[in-house]
Amino acid sequence: MEGYAPAFVAHNVPFMVVSGLSPSENFGSDAGQQCCQITSEIPLINNGESQAFLKLFQERDGGQLSWNSKEYNGRNKFKIKVVGREYNLPPRMAQLHAPSARLSNSRDLSPMPRPTAHSPLSPLTPDSALFPDGLIDPEWISKHQNLVPSVFVSFYKFTSDPNLSTLHDNHLKTDISNIKSVIAKSGYKTKLIVALLSEGSILKSPEVEDRLANIRKATGLDSKTSLFFLPPQSSPVEIEAFVDTIISTIYPLCIEYYRELSKHSRRKRNRGVVPSLSASPRIGTTTQILSSQAWNVRYDFKLGVFAEFRQEMDAAIRSFESGYDILLSEVMEIMPSWSPRFIEARLLADVFAIRTLRCLLWNGNFTGAVRRWQSHRNRLRKFIDRKGKGTLTYGWEAWEARWAEVMAEMIQKSAIDFDDESMSPYLLPEKNIVTGERLEPWEYMHHPGYWYSLASQHQTSRRALAFAIPEEDRSPQTGKSPRNQAYDTYLCPDPYEEYPLPGQAGVDHSLLIIESLTKAIIEFNKRNQLRQVQELSIISATESIRRKDWDVALRILRPLWHKMSYRKEGWWGPVEEVGWALRNAAANAGDAISVISVDWELLHKIFVYRPKWHYDISKALDGIETIDSRPSVVIQHQDVHSFLLATYVFQNSEGKVGEVCLSQLAVVSTAMPASIPVTMSEIKIEFEGSMKPIILRHKGSDATNSGKYSHNGVTLTDIPSQTGNPTLAGEADLTFSPGQAKVFEFTCLLREASEGTATSATFSMTSKLFDLDFVQTFEPTAAPATWWTSTSAKKQLVRENPAAITILPKPPKMEVRFIGLQEQYYTNESLVLQIDFVNDEEIDAVATIDVWLLGDNVPPVSLSLISPDHMADSTTRSKETKEEVLSAFEIGTICSGASSSVRMSIPPIDVPAFYELSMKVSYHLVSDMETPIYKTAATQMAIINPFEANYDFSPLIHPDPWPSFFTHNEGDDTGNKVIHRGLSQKWCLTSRYFSFANEDLVVEDLNVDVIGTNGGIHCYATKTDLPEGGVVVSPKSLDEAKFEINSQKLSLDDRGTATLDVTLAIKWRRQTERSALNTTILAVPRLLVSSSEPRVLASVSYSAIEPFMIHFEVTIENPSNHFLSFGITMEPSEKWAFSGVKASTLQLVPLSRKSLTFRLVPFTRGDWIGPVRCVIKDRYFQKILKIAPTDGMRIDKEGIFVWAPPAEIEEASVLEDDTE
Repeated sequence: MEGYAPAFVAHNVPFMVVSGLSPSENFGSDAGQQCCQITSEIPLINNGESQAFLKLFQERDGGQLSWNSKEYNGRNKFKIKVVGREYNLPPRMAQLHAPSARLSNSRDLSPMPRPTAHSPLSPLTPDSALFPDGLIDPEWISKHQNLVPSVFVSFYKFTSDPNLSTLHDNHLKTDISNIKSVIAKSGYKTKLIVALLSEGSILKSPEVEDRLANIRKATGLDSKTSLFFLPPQSSPVEIEAFVDTIISTIYPLCIEYYRELSKHSRRKRNRGVVPSLSASPRIGTTTQILSSQAWNVRYDFKLGVFAEFRQEMDAAIRSFESGYDILLSEVMEIMPSWSPRFIEARLLADVFAIRTLRCLLWNGNFTGAVRRWQSHRNRLRKFIDRKGKGTLTYGWEAWEARWAEVMAEMIQKSAIDFDDESMSPYLLPEKNIVTGERLEPWEYMHHPGYWYSLASQHQTSRRALAFAIPEEDRSPQTGKSPRNQAYDTYLCPDPYEEYPLPGQAGVDHSLLIIESLTKAIIEFNKRNQLRQVQELSIISATESIRRKDWDVALRILRPLWHKMSYRKEGWWGPVEEVGWALRNAAANAGDAISVISVDWELLHKIFVYRPKWHYDISKALDGIETIDSRPSVVIQHQDVHSFLLATYVFQNSEGKVGEVCLSQLAVVSTAMPASIPVTMSEIKIEFEGSMKPIILRHKGSDATNSGKYSHNGVTLTDIPSQTGNPTLAGEADLTFSPGQAKVFEFTCLLREASEGTATSATFSMTSKLFDLDFVQTFEPTAAPATWWTSTSAKKQLVRENPAAITILPKPPKMEVRFIGLQEQYYTNESLVLQIDFVNDEEIDAVATIDVWLLGDNVPPVSLSLISPDHMADSTTRSKETKEEVLSAFEIGTICSGASSSVRMSIPPIDVPAFYELSMKVSYHLVSDMETPIYKTAATQMAIINPFEANYDFSPLIHPDPWPSFFTHNEGDDTGNKVIHRGLSQKWCLTSRYFSFANEDLVVEDLNVDVIGTNGGIHCYATKTDLPEGGVVVSPKSLDEAKFEINSQKLSLDDRGTATLDVTLAIKWRRQTERSALNTTILAVPRLLVSSSEPRVLASVSYSAIEPFMIHFEVTIENPSNHFLSFGITMEPSEKWAFSGVKASTLQLVPLSRKSLTFRLVPFTRGDWIGPVRCVIKDRYFQKILKIAPTDGMRIDKEGIFVWAPPAEIEEASVLEDDTE
């Protein structure tokens, strides 16, 4: 908002002065004026708390916030100024001058009127700039916003020294009273606020309250609104809350202060009396003072400003609108347009409108603000056309541009929240708009970029009108002549400065336009309005070219030329305009790359032909002398609309390795008909996949090159490349005339299976001054491709991507056979597999293989080549990873119809696993070593456990006698041999093993291996003998094996528990010849073989003398060192008769065992009889001991059962005994 006094357009907020915290210089009115000075002899507060207060007040300063109600709703409600102990208030009334001597000696004997004092800024004061008929001085607003505070806050220390408290309090009362008297003497209604900061440690006591009450009474301060006290040792949070309390408490007082000022102005306005001058006019002179309407304009302006101080925007709008109407309709109507007061009044009308707009934006009336902006412009236009110098002048256009910029800046300072997510360029109308009312598009609130763009348009119109000024009016000598009175120079220079004569400084209109456009571009770019950005960028670049600012123009045009949307949308007029502008700027700035790129595009015939242009790309840099080095230019086809269009197609969509495929590169030139033919040095075609790049070099031809169609068959040869990649090269005529189509046909041999896609063609050109590469990428299009014939006939190819070909692998004739592959493999078994490779090709082949063994915990794999004489040349790799790859294992040459064998070995695996064996044979025929052929084969290998087992562990009665407690003696060990003298026990380990194999396996040996003991015990197991040749175990069958385990404690005194760790070893082999013997180790749960607790064992035997009799024997063992007493009870049963002890007591000495025999005669034969209810009870612990059965018995939940054999079996057994 340049051109307006800052005080006129600034937003007004309540003004507060904070004293006593800062040692900075004094603020306020100039000391030279007759001002009221507030002084204090009490020193400043300079400690940590004062710095914290300074920071808090500075954070709450609302003088620079955005112009909206959201910013001022919080704690930022004041404009805060921090001063020292002195402050100057401006004088409220001007000093009256003494009557002049001429008036004193006058013969007029009438009494002299008593002079009246007025404000120094009043039109009634002779020393005022407004005297005698001015309206408003911006210093009046500055006085209330920057000089006269609504509240004066003074900070003091509150001492804690009881010896100095009275003296200090008296100083406080004196200082506060002096400040109040100075403020009262000044005539202002400023409120005095006192804040006391306690120092040291003051405990809450009645003495502090009494001191505060004494100060309050002596100074007349209100304890609720004027006197604040901060306790000592306050935390930062409490200090912040103290500041917020002060601000929130005094804010209503400040609002009331400005309301009193409004009432004062309203009373003077309602009085309707024109005030008298401070001094009488001189004799013989007339003084034109303000009319009553002009005074009403002043009062309305003041009322509006005071309403803004109170943030009452509705009241401010009413006052501003009232003053605005009176100013334009009554005051300015009687002012002559040549008068300086007319210019001031017109400026004041703008200020009225600006402040009204700000109030509307503050209230959220955006559409109303736009209408008010337009209303002021339209009304002022009519007024200037009727009363002023008209609106067809450069001055009016300058004001129009300024008025548009004012709106843009006000929107920015108001921080209007446009919806950034939806990128909307305007806001919807507010709800108070009448429903159904038709709104014009320009009545919506648009973002600032729209207004800056509008300002640039008026700046352009201003320049056009300025350039129409006659030469006789552009001389400085005619600046004050009557001719120049016809020009409107409101807020703009005179004609001789607006459009000076050559060689003189003046207004840079292009710079003004560029500044507005730059601001507009930023705003439009924020909202992604790319079309508008491009349009404004073109205008800005044109203005920079007009100023011959080539670097700036180049910086704007170069990215615009690359990314503008006009090229994609086919707007060739703007494209051509940008291109020629960029070439002009680049040629003057020395940017050879941009010059060549633009010239390449402008060769297209779609652009307008310029007869004087050479249209020769080789002469692009002719005449440009600012280029230092030889440029190398790379042009991408997506950045330009090239006159050369290249397409690449394959004749067929598929091909096989070893076959020949046909492809074509078609190049069509759409250059200007009058342009010079373009000659390329080479064309390079790049591919994705296995296809080799093609380089087509230029070779001059003697034949004329004027035909519209040319079909060329190109022979390709392999050439070495600098990068090491093989390349195909050929030669052809690469001169392209305007309107000519050239087709280059290639024949390529497909060598590797893959997807081949032509990606780009690079046209390289070498001239005397530069090197050029034009890169054309081949992208799939919806339109069908064209296959050209030698007779210029065309064939349509409808494919998804005609520039791609699928190269299928050549069908391999190499057979892979897995010899000896088993359906299942087992743990602990070595895996050996023979792989035969049979060459069914008609030609010898050189082969290599890659082997992948996939799975978890992959074991090392070894490969060995089996030569015809059975000598192996092996290559072994070992690496435990999840994926083991043996790559490039050379088999060598395999003759046609012959085979080679490879042995693969995998060591035994301990845990079940599942592996996938994949193999790829890569071979080359000796007739074509560059074309690989592949054959893949895969199989799965499942490795499982051949056996699983469960176990029963039961006690047996050891046949050896136990040592006697009375006669046993411990001897010394002999030599290094340890003699076992502990108790001996016997156990039976029953193993039931189950076969999970899918074939018969031969078990040749079963054994229990003791792998560890715990508890000082010696153990050994008896081996189960199997028949010679082993046992054949069928699939899914269950077999049983029993092992006797003997254990003996090392020492008789050892009573600790002993455990035994054993494993079951099964040696087995497959039921095939020469199968290897494997050992499967099965884990057995830990066995408890010794304890110090007594146990009871039951055994059964059959009588060899008396038939039908069964001997049931109970053995009680006491391995402890205690004398034990047991109660024995044998319950009778209906299933047998027995003889023996029915109820008795058995005494056992330590380390002894004793057996009781019961003779049973069963009533039934050939069945299990029971349960045998024999109860053994410890007499001391009253604990029943569980009887453990041995061989020939079984136990369930009911008890022990004994087998009663059939009669014939028993008799036969008796006869056998008799015979013996």
